[in-house]
Amino acid sequence: MSSVRGGAIIPHQGVVCLIGEDAAVRDSLAALLQAHGYGVIAEARHDRPSLLPMSGVFCVVLDPHRDGRREAEVIAETRAKFPDLPMIAISHGLGQPLSPATRVESVLEKPLAPERLLDAVRRFRLGRGPAAQ
Repeated sequence: MSSVRGGAIIPHQGVVCLIGEDAAVRDSLAALLQAHGYGVIAEARHDRPSLLPMSGVFCVVLDPHRDGRREAEVIAETRAKFPDLPMIAISHGLGQPLSPATRVESVLEKPLAPERLLDAVRRFRLGRGPAAQ
């Protein structure tokens, strides 16, 4: 697989769908993933359809924090949009249990060490399941 960056075709290890409302966090996580060879489709909102093709996406990385919304609600809505993809939620602490139907394969607590996110993404890319919590 490959992506286009600055007019050059860059091979990558697969595509991660990154969703988060905070532009600075989203941009830094996208840069981290791209620096480690992943293609990234970055979206600000979980509830708007992507304008980009989702082919090649192997997991969703979600920052579920939304003003005025519970993180569990955002996670459940995102799961409904991506029912077949493994999901990594980055959270300050969900504060409530998730329903079994919500199915988040990995929850990583903030503050987040970059290595923890990269390890979780790598494990899903290799089909090894969730990283240790």
